[in-house]
Amino acid sequence: MKKLFYLICFITLFSSCIPTGGGGTPTPNNPTITVKGKHIIAPCGDTIVPKGVNYAVYGWGWNTSENLFPEIAKSGANCVRIVWYKNNSAFAYSNLTLLDSALSRCIQQKMIPMLELHDVTCNNDTTAIINTANWFTQTNVKTILLKYQKWLMLNPVNEAGYVMWNSNNETRFRLMYQTIISNLRNAGLNMPLVLDASDCGQHLNLWKSIGTSLQNFDPKHNLIFSAHTYWTSYANSTTAITNLLNDAATWNIPVVLGEIANKQDDNSGNCIYTLDVATVMQAAHNNNIGYLAWVWTQDNCGARQMTTNGNFNTLTSYGNTIINTATIGIKYAKKPRCW
Repeated sequence: MKKLFYLICFITLFSSCIPTGGGGTPTPNNPTITVKGKHIIAPCGDTIVPKGVNYAVYGWGWNTSENLFPEIAKSGANCVRIVWYKNNSAFAYSNLTLLDSALSRCIQQKMIPMLELHDVTCNNDTTAIINTANWFTQTNVKTILLKYQKWLMLNPVNEAGYVMWNSNNETRFRLMYQTIISNLRNAGLNMPLVLDASDCGQHLNLWKSIGTSLQNFDPKHNLIFSAHTYWTSYANSTTAITNLLNDAATWNIPVVLGEIANKQDDNSGNCIYTLDVATVMQAAHNNNIGYLAWVWTQDNCGARQMTTNGNFNTLTSYGNTIINTATIGIKYAKKPRCW
C-alpha cells in the first residue's frame, strides 16, 4: 500500500511538470513560431490568429524616447507590425540599440512583433528589393533578431512591386522571393517570413498561384502570405471582399492581412477612397485570417489614424471600430497561453 502511495505521488508530481495545451495534452516547445497548413502556431502549440496594428516606432524615427507599446497593449492586440528602415536619415533607424528596445518592449507587452522594412515600398527593382531584405542577414542585425526569435516574425520588404506581375511576371516575383528566402535561411534566420503580395501588397490572389510552391521551396516551410486590403480596384463590394477571403481560406497556406484600413490613397498620395473595413474584418474573422490595422498614430491621412496622439484614451472613430467591434475587433484577439 505504501509503494502504491509513493507511485501515485511520483506520477502526480511528474505529470504536473508537463506543459499542457487544451485537453491536457503535452505541447511542443519550439524555438520559433511555426506554421502548419493554413495555421500559425505559437512555440507552445497554440494556434495564433494575429490581430493588431501597424506602428511606426519612435514617431517615424525622430522621437527616440517614444514607447507606445503599453498603449497599444490596452487594445487587446496580440501582434504589432513594426515599421523600420534600412536606410533613413531619422536617428532611430540607424541605431540598432533602439531596434533591440522596440522588439523587447513589444514582447514585454505580450504582443508578437512583425518587423518590416519600408525602404522599397512599391518598388519594381528586384535587385533593390533583394538587397534591402539582405539587411536582416547582417551580423549586428541578426544578433538582435536571434535574441527575440521565439516570438519574432520577419516581413522582409513592404509592398514589393507596383504591378500585379501576373502571367510571365509571376515567375519573376516567385524567383525574387526564392532568393530572399534562401538568403535569410542560409543566415540562420528560421522564424516565420511574412511575404507581401505584389501590386503594392494588394494582389492577394497571387498567393493562390505561387504560395504553395514557395512554402515547399522554403527549407523551414515557415512562410506566411500577406496582402494589404487597399482594394478599390480588386474587391470593392461586400460580396467581392467576402468571396476573396472565403477563397483564401481554402488554399491551405497561412494568410494574414498585413494592412487593413478605412481609406486608400490615390497615385498622388491623396487619401480619397473609402474602404469597407468592417466587411474586411468580418470576412477575415469568419475565416480565421488575421489582420493588422494601419495605423496606430501619425499618418499622412488623418482619417486613417486609430488614435490622435498614440494614447489609448484618444481613440478615433476608426480606431474604435477596429478595436471594439463586437466579437471581431482586436480586443477579442486571443494570446498564446505560453507567454
